[in-house]
Amino acid sequence: MSHFAFYQEVRLIRPAPHNRALAGRTGVILGIGDAPGLPASYGISFEGEEQMVCCEQRELEPTGRQFRREDFYDDTKAVRVRVDRDGRGHLA
Repeated sequence: MSHFAFYQEVRLIRPAPHNRALAGRTGVILGIGDAPGLPASYGISFEGEEQMVCCEQRELEPTGRQFRREDFYDDTKAVRVRVDRDGRGHLA
């Protein structure tokens, strides 16, 4: 079960060995993995990093700051796809 929410700001306080270079930094949750039988994992976007970083719940603490989806994604550039009866997608 996920402890944190999408677009929540968190601090990396107990980094796993592969995340040590980011210790103490804050980032925002842009992805959540909650596969059955596995601990929740989070895709964190850290400013200045090109790729999201995968962290486990135990590595993170909340800062109390919550962002909105609109702060990260521009929905004016969305693409609509219509799926036909055969399951093929077509631009709408």
